[in-house]
Amino acid sequence: MKRNITILFALLSVSFAFGQGKYGKYLNSKKLALTYKNVKPAEKDDYYQQYYWLVKAEQLKTFPHLADVKPVVLYEFVKKVNPQNPTKKLDERGKELRRTAELSLDQYFKNKNFQNNEILLYNLETYVDPSQGEYFTKVDAERIKQLVPKEFFGFASLNKKTGEETNYYLWVDKKKDKYKIVDIIPNEKDNKQFYASLKQYLPKYKFQKKFMPTVKKGSKSDKTDKDFFYIMPFEENKDNIEYKTDDFENFTLSQVKREGEAWIGVEKPKNK
Repeated sequence: MKRNITILFALLSVSFAFGQGKYGKYLNSKKLALTYKNVKPAEKDDYYQQYYWLVKAEQLKTFPHLADVKPVVLYEFVKKVNPQNPTKKLDERGKELRRTAELSLDQYFKNKNFQNNEILLYNLETYVDPSQGEYFTKVDAERIKQLVPKEFFGFASLNKKTGEETNYYLWVDKKKDKYKIVDIIPNEKDNKQFYASLKQYLPKYKFQKKFMPTVKKGSKSDKTDKDFFYIMPFEENKDNIEYKTDDFENFTLSQVKREGEAWIGVEKPKNK
């Protein structure tokens, strides 16, 4: 019975992470490529998009510092940064570029010539983003970090066109067996008490999005604390804070530090 439950959760993990599409069930590019002969013309958008996501995730997996990161985590990063661009949303020039790329891709896939082929990869990128408007952005492998091993990850995307970097965060929600891209900066509308406390102690404090924070889990020995993530923004020898959350929707300020002073606890004691 226990083994069956384990298998069930494993399957749920895959289904949540890879979505509900027909090709979302394929976990690596080679297995997906071998199904090409069964792909209908109307399914090409989904098929080549999924293949692109898997190839890019597998490329990230080759970096030594990412060796112990699950492929599904890298896949979610790539999928977040490079959303699908359906043919119907393209202008005429984009549609023509996609048709040309598709002709080349079809030849490679029919002949099963899809390993380490730069021309194939070029046409694949042209297919998924013919306007070169979306995919100037890429995941920076060197900026993927396990902030909390196996539970919380940070990654940076780089827009090759503008040079702009954006940080994203992925939470492995073990309770619901889901992977979620989350925001670590509290939403002001939903966290009024948090911002009231922050304004009270550090009225001039501003969140910095450029740097990844330090993140740690609560005490494993305390069942009321063990599910919390404690977040401390990058400190630049100025005012700093620590705050906590167990769902990345509701946040509580726990400590503050004024420049040149020691940390002080500000969280209200729990009712016993």
